[in-house]
Amino acid sequence: MNSWRYIILILAYLGGLFLTGLWGFPNPQPSWQQWTLVILLIFIIPPSLFIFLNRRWRRCPQLRFWFLVSCVAFFAVIYFQFRLPSPRSTDISHLIKDDFKPKQVQVLGKVLSEPRTTNNNRKRFWFRVQRVNLNGNNEQYKTVTGKLYVTLPNTEVYLIYPRQTLIIEGNLYQPRSPKNPGAFDFKKYLAKQGSFSGLKGEKVVFRTDKKLWGWTNLRNRIINGFTDALGKENGLVISSIILGRRAVDLPPETRDLFVNIGLAHVLAASGFHVALLLGIVFWITQSLSPKKKLILGIVILIFYVVLTGIQPSILRAALMGSSVLIGQVLDRKTNALGALLLSGFLLLSINPLWIWDLGFKLSFLATFALLVASPFIEKKLDFLPPKLAGMIAVPIAVSIWTSPLIMYFFHSFSFYLIPFNILATPLIMLLVVGGIISAVFILIIPNLGILIAKILFWPLQILLQSAQQIPQLKLSAFAVGQISLVTLIIIYSILVTIWLNKRFQKYWHIGALIIIGLIIIPIIYKNITLLKITVLEGNKVPIIVMQNRGKVTLINVGSETDIKYTLSPFLSQQGINKINTVIITNNQDELSLSIIKKKIKINSIIDLFDNKEFNNSHQVIEEDSTIIKAMNRESGIIKWQIKDKYWLWIDGQKLDPQSISVHLNHGLDVLLWSGKNCHLIG
Repeated sequence: MNSWRYIILILAYLGGLFLTGLWGFPNPQPSWQQWTLVILLIFIIPPSLFIFLNRRWRRCPQLRFWFLVSCVAFFAVIYFQFRLPSPRSTDISHLIKDDFKPKQVQVLGKVLSEPRTTNNNRKRFWFRVQRVNLNGNNEQYKTVTGKLYVTLPNTEVYLIYPRQTLIIEGNLYQPRSPKNPGAFDFKKYLAKQGSFSGLKGEKVVFRTDKKLWGWTNLRNRIINGFTDALGKENGLVISSIILGRRAVDLPPETRDLFVNIGLAHVLAASGFHVALLLGIVFWITQSLSPKKKLILGIVILIFYVVLTGIQPSILRAALMGSSVLIGQVLDRKTNALGALLLSGFLLLSINPLWIWDLGFKLSFLATFALLVASPFIEKKLDFLPPKLAGMIAVPIAVSIWTSPLIMYFFHSFSFYLIPFNILATPLIMLLVVGGIISAVFILIIPNLGILIAKILFWPLQILLQSAQQIPQLKLSAFAVGQISLVTLIIIYSILVTIWLNKRFQKYWHIGALIIIGLIIIPIIYKNITLLKITVLEGNKVPIIVMQNRGKVTLINVGSETDIKYTLSPFLSQQGINKINTVIITNNQDELSLSIIKKKIKINSIIDLFDNKEFNNSHQVIEEDSTIIKAMNRESGIIKWQIKDKYWLWIDGQKLDPQSISVHLNHGLDVLLWSGKNCHLIG
């Protein structure tokens, strides 16, 4: 079997895994209609490719080979479903009844991961539960199984490390799916990790010996060395740059800063780190034979992979690096694209669920862009010095291939993504090189390693200060709205066509205009035609978003938590970059108002408690066909009309339900009520 046939079979396996997206992930029980659709696609697409390629490709395999392709794709689907995590009959999640009320418990088990800081300033980690006590000390522990998502107060997290045995007391709960559109699906996130319940811990009742050892100890030595040299904040950032953010307890605000400005890859151990390590190996072992280089290189790669926490992106890079070492032993030039495809196949054979891991996909796309798009862009920049052209081509290539996927998941795009990546590249290279060298010395000669790390203070400060200025600029985070899956497929089809066809490469600018049009035209169309009212559930009062042909009115902004997890994701999903009017109907926290002002442009804010004129019967707000009027300022009653529909919102926390009838009339179409139950007698 020639190499092309192996490539086709690997692509068939990957294609089968991608087809599982048609029924959503994770979905342990797809419907028979979904299974029928997937099976039809599996056994129709390969024969169709045979018909298309048979007359165009002289070495096209025979039809029976394409039947094997269908079988491989079908096996991938079955294998994926087999590997999907599902709760066993003894799983601790079954202790929660259908009412979803948390249950006070004590759980005994082992820590699976190192604690990390949450946005609520608690510590989270994964926990393999073994036994549970439902009624305190009066009942013996019951044997259970399952993986728990545990959070604890910072005061209770003292020297907690993987493989440690703990008894934790707290509230056991089952996560719920989000009630608001665009909100983070915590239940789905836990299911992807093989967890079906969580524990909001209150205190640690018992823990085993607190001695740190193994890889955790080595990681902590490196992190402590950097924090001693550069201070806590800078030390954690440089540690994350070297080891990856999953191996470091990076503050959420710092992590979010890098993600929002398009520098998330800086905080992830990747192929650049592996390439640097291999460069050091080749330099040190110049006089050694290829076999000894191979052994030493493999040992160093394994050490680095385990030290960083066995992340998918670093595994992929290590596999590609190993192929380079093997190529040297065999005296053959490594096919980079083939190595990338093979490493993806091997990793997805081990864990097929990674096909839906965003970090995994972005890592492969970035590497693919470096291999196929970067040389093309570098040729277009041939008027620049070669090294400068290469430094500019890399971030442009990576941004072109990863931005559509980022916009699909996060619904936003930064216009400073490419220029800032270009300007930051020299600093990042200096920090990675200096960080790896100082980390090695921290492990061997700590004082010397700390001394070397201090040299990195100013480059790191320049990077952090620049990163903090980007969100202050206009268009730093432009909401593009929800991009459809069909649009995403078309965009990547255009990019692949330009890559494969030299004729289309001459007209790449036309392809670029088509891609921009696919993103911008739906935004323009929505602003011209959309008429929509969305009621979002807030912690205290509902949040109402009115969209009327590009004009947006917001009633209430909610708490700080509401803004972060409910309002901001919804605005991004809807492609809203400006709010015309914000109306406050309740005592609003000043902090919440300041947060929303930083996130999005607001033309005007009207507070019913402070603005007495708005209570005047002649004072109304008009935005095209939307008319808003406060009926009763003290009771928080607002009436508005959009076209021929009348809405009335009543803050039930301020008004007696029995007295609302005086505010109703026959022309009312929708009544919104917040607070206690409301019973109307007609």
